[in-house]
Order: sequence, then structure tokens, then C-alpha cells
Amino acid sequence: MTAASFVAVGFALGLPLMWAALLIGRRFGLLDLPTGIKVHRLPVPYTGGAGIAATLAIAWVVLELPPAVLLGGLFVWLVGLVDDIRGLPPRVKLLLEVPPLITGASALGLAPLVLLVAVLVGAFLVNCFNVIDGLDGLAGGVALISMLAILSTGTTTAAIAGLLVGAVAAFLLFTLHPARLFLGDEGSLLLGYFLWILPLAGVAKQPDARGLIFGVLLWGFPLANAAFVVTKRLIERRALLIGDRGHLYDVLHERIGLRWTLLVCWAVAAFSSIAAAAVIQA
Repeated sequence: MTAASFVAVGFALGLPLMWAALLIGRRFGLLDLPTGIKVHRLPVPYTGGAGIAATLAIAWVVLELPPAVLLGGLFVWLVGLVDDIRGLPPRVKLLLEVPPLITGASALGLAPLVLLVAVLVGAFLVNCFNVIDGLDGLAGGVALISMLAILSTGTTTAAIAGLLVGAVAAFLLFTLHPARLFLGDEGSLLLGYFLWILPLAGVAKQPDARGLIFGVLLWGFPLANAAFVVTKRLIERRALLIGDRGHLYDVLHERIGLRWTLLVCWAVAAFSSIAAAAVIQA
């Protein structure tokens, strides 16, 4: 199958599955309520991640990567679902993410020390992505842009990236303002997991500096947001793991509005992803 075929399959599966996720979320009360630091005005189903997970699960039969990679993704999706429903403490949530990361990375044939480092980095990166899911369409757009860069590499992992491009494109139809469907922690953790594991799979097969640089550049916007938040909270002597409306995109949102904030954040992700693709194809 070509890259375009994988995207088409992901979109064709993702579109009805997003409708199903929306209806299930409403039917069973799986709703993100507009309380605390959340800026939306009406309850919105947080089951968009379930639609993406279902798309991958159904389409997995056509892929060549070890099943453990998908299994790790489904495990981390489950952690996010529990967090959405019950609200896990930040440290507990972080600890529960580690076994899924180990499950996925263990299928890549990494040396024990490399595996340890990869999992620690993965836990950090997955949460960097998790926290950018704060505005309608922001996390989905960033994920789509980064997955396009992975898709352009033409490697085995490009198959999963193509499916995710299609599934996330379907999701964006439901989540652009005003959003009818949210990713939820289940979806943001799932996308963060695959943005970590897919470049890691490429490096594991052919380790070199270009692969490492590619993986770092893919994370341009989430890392920029993390650096902004950490610096701000250290200066203010505040806890690093407590949620607030002080992220980079929140500051931009207050000053230039939603549309321009999305364009700026997506532009950062696009510039970084284009640089990543240029590096890997050089």
C-alpha cells in the first residue's frame, strides 16, 4: 500500500468511528465538564481518543511492526481513559504510563540501558504532548503535522503514521472550534506515545545522529511549550506538575485569540517538522 492509501484507510475508518465515539460519550456521560481551569462552556465528550485507538486496532492487521507496539499504545490509552473518568493524581498517572512505554519499546530490540533511557525520555515527551491539549484543535493539529513528517520518511513506521494522519484528520472535523469532541487524556497520551515510539523504532533499526535529530525536531512545539512552562514555574517557585492556564498557548490565546494562536503554534510545529524531514532525507 502507498502512503496515500494508509491515510485514506485511516480517514475512512476514523470518520464513522469518531461519530460513534461522540455518541458513546454522550450516551454514557463521558463528558469533559467546564470547571476549574477549563475554558469551554458546555460539556463535551472526551472520547475522541477512543476513535483513534479503534482505528488503529482495526487497521493493525495490515501493518508489520510488532504487536507489542500497538499493545503499548492501547495500554497508555487505557491509563488516559482512567484518568479522564477518575482523575488520577499526577504522580500516579506518570507511574502508570511507564509499563505501557516499556511494553512498546521492548519490541524494538534495544539494549537494556538504551531501553531505560528511551522509557524515561518517553515518559517526559508523552506528558509534554498531554499538556498541549488545552485549546480546540491544538493537539490534533500538532500531531497531524508531526505525523506527516514521519510519513514522508517512507519507512515501515510510515504505515502507522499514515493511519494516524487519516484518523486525526477525521478527528479534527469534530474538534475545531466550537469542539463537539475532545481527545481526552486517553487521546493525547495515545498520540504522544506514537510520536515517541515511531521515531524510536526508526532509530532502533538504523541508529545514527540523523535519526536522533529527527526525533527531537518532531517535538518542536511540545518542547517549546514545556520549556516555557518549566521556566515560568521555576521563576515563580511553583509546583511543576500542577495544571494551570499559564502555558505558552494560553498566553498567546489571551493576547491574540484562538485562531491566531492555532496558526502560530501549528506554524512552529510545521517549521520544526519540515526541518526534521529535511534532516532525515539529507
